[in-house]
Amino acid sequence: MLRNESSRDRAIRAAVGAAALAVWGLSPLQAGAALVLSPDGITVYDSVNNISWLADANLAATSRFGLPACTASGAEPCVNASGSMSYSSAAAWVEAMNAANYLGHTNWQLPTTPITDKGCGKTGPQDNSFGFNCSLGALGSLYYNALGLKAPNPAVPIPNNTTGPFSNFQPYLYWSQSPGQGGNATLSFNSGFQGANTVDNFLYLLPMIQGKISGTPPASGNGLEVNPGGQTVYDPVTNVTWLANANLAATDTFGLPPCTSPTSPALCINPDGAMTLASANQFISNMNGYNSAGYLGQTHWELPTMETCTGYSCADSGNPLVELFYGQLGLSAGTPVVPTPDIAVGPFTDIQPYLYWSCEAATIQDACQAAGPAPGFEWSFSFGNGFLGTDILANDLYVTAYFVGAPSLASGPVIAEVANAEGENPAIAPNTWVEIKGASLAPSGDSRVWQASDFVGNQLPMQLDQVSATVNGKSAYVYYISPAQINILTPPDAMNGPVQVVVTNNGAVSASFTAQAQALSPSFFVFNGGPYVAAQHSADYSLLGPVSLSVPGYTFTPAKPGETVLLYANGFGPTSTPVVSGSTTQTGTLSPLPVIKIGGIGAFVQFAGLVADGQYQFNVVVPSGLANGDQSITATYNGQTTQVGTLITIQN
Repeated sequence: MLRNESSRDRAIRAAVGAAALAVWGLSPLQAGAALVLSPDGITVYDSVNNISWLADANLAATSRFGLPACTASGAEPCVNASGSMSYSSAAAWVEAMNAANYLGHTNWQLPTTPITDKGCGKTGPQDNSFGFNCSLGALGSLYYNALGLKAPNPAVPIPNNTTGPFSNFQPYLYWSQSPGQGGNATLSFNSGFQGANTVDNFLYLLPMIQGKISGTPPASGNGLEVNPGGQTVYDPVTNVTWLANANLAATDTFGLPPCTSPTSPALCINPDGAMTLASANQFISNMNGYNSAGYLGQTHWELPTMETCTGYSCADSGNPLVELFYGQLGLSAGTPVVPTPDIAVGPFTDIQPYLYWSCEAATIQDACQAAGPAPGFEWSFSFGNGFLGTDILANDLYVTAYFVGAPSLASGPVIAEVANAEGENPAIAPNTWVEIKGASLAPSGDSRVWQASDFVGNQLPMQLDQVSATVNGKSAYVYYISPAQINILTPPDAMNGPVQVVVTNNGAVSASFTAQAQALSPSFFVFNGGPYVAAQHSADYSLLGPVSLSVPGYTFTPAKPGETVLLYANGFGPTSTPVVSGSTTQTGTLSPLPVIKIGGIGAFVQFAGLVADGQYQFNVVVPSGLANGDQSITATYNGQTTQVGTLITIQN
């Protein structure tokens, strides 16, 4: 990021430089529609209900508003990489939006659902309405009325896909033959959650056969084995044979008619392959009776079995679907089996054809009530089929939000997220590279990093193409701009607690975004967005990493135990020499030295200090005794540690 960079600095810059994000795709609306896209393209106004929705129906996947990413620890609140989260996390996410004054509003809320809706046709044990055609709640009104969708159709279809040896998995709920509370046991291939569903809901099915099909090769090992012909897959762990097509019903209904509504005909299959439990049982029966010899010559097809369990990782021999999700496919809790394509639905982007959280309130405009429809449960609405129900609070569903009233008609920059540019820690710090994400942050089509002509003397530029930013009223230094993201170096002035971030684009000023600041926000720079640490061999300044790593114009080699390597980092705070604000020349050492561990083993740190604007360098001796391959690497300084998941490659 220096004006006069050495070749080795340019290599690091090229490898870790920010890439432009695609501008959200939006669809024009028909004249007179109830949904009106705001000029900034970030909200959608529902003129019938007087509420303004997020246009990005899965904003949490890209903007966590300070909530951490979910990890195996199970600590909450947190947000999965897919954007799904528990109900308590959903409430915390909306609270964080309000704390950040997102789009200038502090009245964002979860969508509401009334306890009674006569359009539903079904009543639960708590006198709560549920089922299809429930349109009095905010999400139901959106699905049925504003978007004109028809149950049990998904808002977004899932294209043909491949997952291991399987095809056409749906990131949704799958039936089992085993009874569950209030219906039959099910497994979500969107999150790995085992629960139960009412038998009249529309879910998918993956048929199986107990044991190994006669005449197929003997099992070898514990992995999935594709049988001859490729249409069945054997799992030696649970001793079941799966159909390789995870949504066969979408293309072969075995004589069952297409559904014209959720209840007609009584036994039917929706064109997307979903069906009720009764239809699923009939589908299996028709498979076994197919051409008198059974489908694929087998007459023992059945729905999967499930042992009683509610929650995540209920893996054992009695839960073959669960073993398939976690064990054989290697998925983790909260991870969809396949991603959903970002297809515009009306003015909305990134709608997930799955369950969304809702809260209880008498009207769409009312605030959420503290209690849900039943103890331990909250409302949920499916954009996979239009079904209103309830879900356990610990389940991971998707989240969207709205505020009551119309959005501002003024167009201009909109800040959605502020975070450490490398570790994406939501806490920022002085003299730290920070990314600001949003919309209209720079002129349309303008995407670039600073050039030599942007510098004045020895000073970093405070604006590029009339795009600038301030942090707590102090000008930041602008390295990269695009309509969806800008990268800045924060001023070195001390800051702690809530700070205000503002972006100006060609005179238009964003609403102030509240970010959290602290003295340190340590992170390693990483190549290509991660997970490999940005590093060089000290002997010749060549780049360090696996040979498979790709950065145009550069090659990589692993580190050897005993050699000294150069690591590059961000956000480690003050050094022995005070930072000269905006200068391209920076020096100073850290004291004490950071504690750096590679593969869990402490490494000897020869030097740690600031070598360029916002760029720290650590000279580290790779410890002996490390195995070949990728090893974890962390740096801890004054009680704070760099981002998890960063790797360095070792070769003895």
